[in-house]
Amino acid sequence: MISRGTLVAALLTSCVFAQQAPAPAVEIDRPLQLPALVMGDLGAALTAPAEWSGEDWQKLSLGALAVVGVSLALDRPVARAIERMDRHSYDPWGKRLDTLGGVGTVAIVGGAYVTGLLADQPRLREFGSDAALSMLVAQLCVTIPTKFVVGRSRPYDEQGPYHIKPLRGGLSFPSGHATQVFTLAAVISEYADDPWATAAAYGGAALVGLSRLEQRAHFVSDVVAGAAIGTLSAKAVMLRHRKLRANPRSHLEISCSPLWTGQGAGLSLAVKF
Repeated sequence: MISRGTLVAALLTSCVFAQQAPAPAVEIDRPLQLPALVMGDLGAALTAPAEWSGEDWQKLSLGALAVVGVSLALDRPVARAIERMDRHSYDPWGKRLDTLGGVGTVAIVGGAYVTGLLADQPRLREFGSDAALSMLVAQLCVTIPTKFVVGRSRPYDEQGPYHIKPLRGGLSFPSGHATQVFTLAAVISEYADDPWATAAAYGGAALVGLSRLEQRAHFVSDVVAGAAIGTLSAKAVMLRHRKLRANPRSHLEISCSPLWTGQGAGLSLAVKF
């Protein structure tokens, strides 16, 4: 069930973006265009690493080691502190924030897209499609595969923060909730173009991350990794969408036409990048 807080967040999001400047003339996210846009985004995400230079890989590796390494050092002491704390007064809030980081983000993004479509608000529709596809790329291309490959046990399994069984263990690393909310925060920050909106978006995302720690569903490094994946994925997808909106010929196009040969009739499928 969607909480009242989620509905309020969706309403506020709609009010903010409905007042933004009109969208560019090139539209890439109408309902019939979405399948091609999804395929293009996923394809770009999966093939992007092949285009990275050695310097790109070095920067990514060093950055990941620094961020995840520091957070890994905090996993055990923070987990022990949460075990000792009286969580009775915090637990209801943690569960509400938990909902916001799961079905809540889907409700906000889906509501923004449908509202923008029905109310003829292109900017709001674009916000919804950018956020939804950013979440899709982040989850399908990075977070979910990493969960299965790493196989880290969750805190409530009582196995400790370093219990890892690749391909056959738990699904703690990275946090899917953190991926979702930080993806949404990055898109809100881009569209709102206001420091207060950015602070509120990332602050709310951080609270959801803390709720995952309080619920003993994740360690600190799980949340930090999910936050990084969500933020970077959103920025990459939005950059691609900006280029597509500026150049209608640069996106994936799928067309189908009748085909007749001496042996019979059929359909010809053409894909253009």
